[in-house]
Amino acid sequence: MAIFNQIRVINPTMFVERTWLDDIVTARVPLLVLRGFLTADASQAVVEDLTRCREKVRVSHYPNGALTTLGPYLAKYTSAPENYFTELRDIQPSLPDSLMTLKENVYRWVQRALQLETLQTAQEPGLGAYSGSIVRFHANGVANPLHNDHIVRDAADSGLAVTHILHQLSCVVCLQECDSGGVLRVYKKKWRQEDELFKTPGELGYQSGVVEECETCEFSPRKGDIYIFNPVYYHEIDRVAGDTRITMGFFFGLTDKKMKNAIAWS
Repeated sequence: MAIFNQIRVINPTMFVERTWLDDIVTARVPLLVLRGFLTADASQAVVEDLTRCREKVRVSHYPNGALTTLGPYLAKYTSAPENYFTELRDIQPSLPDSLMTLKENVYRWVQRALQLETLQTAQEPGLGAYSGSIVRFHANGVANPLHNDHIVRDAADSGLAVTHILHQLSCVVCLQECDSGGVLRVYKKKWRQEDELFKTPGELGYQSGVVEECETCEFSPRKGDIYIFNPVYYHEIDRVAGDTRITMGFFFGLTDKKMKNAIAWS
């Protein structure tokens, strides 16, 4: 089996003898899964608390799909970042304490697993703290098109603090599984400028031809799984069936050449 298909799973009882960080950054290990750090009961408690935030859930519509989220995501506001911070200030009072506690716990677990010295929510001079996480809902019939995430590219002209990172990673927590589908598929291909030929203006993501004949890694998350990967590599989520797939996630960027310090945002 090709190494790109080999997911690494660690649990709280395992002694971390090495850092997985370089393997994730380079995609030698396409997915690192922290299993058993978050209990099913803790996941369920957060899901139940989220029902009180229904009026704050936002749906962003595109010709080929939609994104349903609780909390702002920076990629939507790269041309007007101040609106991102305005939305964050509006929603913060409504977020349940359990979600905030979960975020802090996940930061701590990721910091330990990757042997980071610091992992903190990013701060923007003059605008304040970024959103430290976002909740995404994939209902029955919803898929997430093929795409990649690279804030240094997407907000290149903004001057934002997060554009000064050296590497970007993604961390996702599975709060609720779907009955079937919802598979995360990561491709062994980074974005390149010429890939824009495969993008339809105004639509989410890229046409499938951009990853033709590329190696893939597939992962079906379980409730309570925390998984980390390099989102600069193309990835997608298969169509969900049954129960809504609910996740909490964030990006984090390494800020120093020794890869010991990171800042997080959504």
